[in-house]
Amino acid sequence: MSRSAVPVSSLVKYLKGKLENDSLLQKVLVEGEISNFSSYRSGHWYFSLKDAQAQIRCVMFASANRRVEFMPRDGDKVLVLTDVSVYEARGDIQLIVSAMKPAGIGDLYLQYEQLKKRLEEAGYFDESHKKPIPSYPFSIALVTGRNTAARMDVLTTLARRWPAAEITEYPVLVQGTESAAQIRAALKKADDMDHDVILLVRGGGSIEDLWSFNDEELAKVIYNLDTPIITGVGHETDFTIADFVSDLRAPTPTGAAERCSPDIRVVINQLDDSASRLERAMNDTLLAYRQELEGYMNSPVFRNPHRLYSEKAIRLENLTMSLDHGIEAVLRDTRARIEASRNSLSTCAGNTVAQYRAEIQDNRNVLLADMKARLEKSRNGFAKTAALLDAYSPLKVLARGYSVALKDGKAVTSASQTVPGDELNIMLSEGSLAVEVKQVKEEG
Repeated sequence: MSRSAVPVSSLVKYLKGKLENDSLLQKVLVEGEISNFSSYRSGHWYFSLKDAQAQIRCVMFASANRRVEFMPRDGDKVLVLTDVSVYEARGDIQLIVSAMKPAGIGDLYLQYEQLKKRLEEAGYFDESHKKPIPSYPFSIALVTGRNTAARMDVLTTLARRWPAAEITEYPVLVQGTESAAQIRAALKKADDMDHDVILLVRGGGSIEDLWSFNDEELAKVIYNLDTPIITGVGHETDFTIADFVSDLRAPTPTGAAERCSPDIRVVINQLDDSASRLERAMNDTLLAYRQELEGYMNSPVFRNPHRLYSEKAIRLENLTMSLDHGIEAVLRDTRARIEASRNSLSTCAGNTVAQYRAEIQDNRNVLLADMKARLEKSRNGFAKTAALLDAYSPLKVLARGYSVALKDGKAVTSASQTVPGDELNIMLSEGSLAVEVKQVKEEG
């Protein structure tokens, strides 16, 4: 044998991983007959499912079997929702059962589980989407059947626990082919009426009776409601799609009424306690303020208020006198310094002005002589430039009998710059001519 051996535990673990990661082997609906059923003290159920050709071990943990509405027995034909797995200690393939129903309702249960799985994957059951239920609802919408026991249970419970609420009823059919559409319409209408909370309730019944509450469109309506909604459909063991989508699921209609309403007796007791605590706090605060006020009234300042300012008035008067003396001394010293500065400035100013006058006159004579020399030099340069410009002036050329041809304002220096039909402007020494080109000769 060329391959190396592997431990049994590694092989079993590998098979377990393969089976549990295969999506086709998860959430499988299996029908069979129960045998070797055992219920342990832990609450877990262990049994086998069999048919005429095969059997397989199963386990249903306590957290899952609490929702089963009957106690299974050997020989019962059931429909179970399972995940295929491996029990590593024995290397046995086993089914982990998450739900169980009698085999007679297999088609409806299959539809229920498929819809539940699809909506759960789409996020319809996410806790993050669920809205909080108000603690003190004063406007409650009741969506349920007309003249039913569930309606009376809710109204009786609300009247006993929270009579302060205003209840608006939206009667609908709660079973049958038309019931789902009526429930959807009633919920939309209630959602537009600005209620604090909506109660959707119905009494118990078979899975067929409750099937309207497993409607996919109803689930979407509940998901998109702006108003918080509590469902109480059937008995404690009944779970519908509406329960999973709603903001809060109650086990019964009465439970839904209790979940949405505080007990008015408790509220009154809480208000009485709050009022008592508030009154004690106000009395304690008033007593503290009264003691503080009495302390102020008995203080020396309030008994003899003139003491508050008499000493300060004396100190202010002394400071005022000191300030007056200081100002007078500063003024005398400043006057003396100004007078001395004026005398010194008068003496220095006479000498400085005469000196500056002589310097200004000398600078003036020098500046005038320099300006005359620069002016004479500029006159001579201008005369030379004017003579040179006159010598090169095109007007001199025109005066000797020459002319200048212009096309579009530009001088024509070559016959190739024109074509027959061009209009030229001929500038002469005196005046100009407008001519048309008849023929172009480019030879020299």
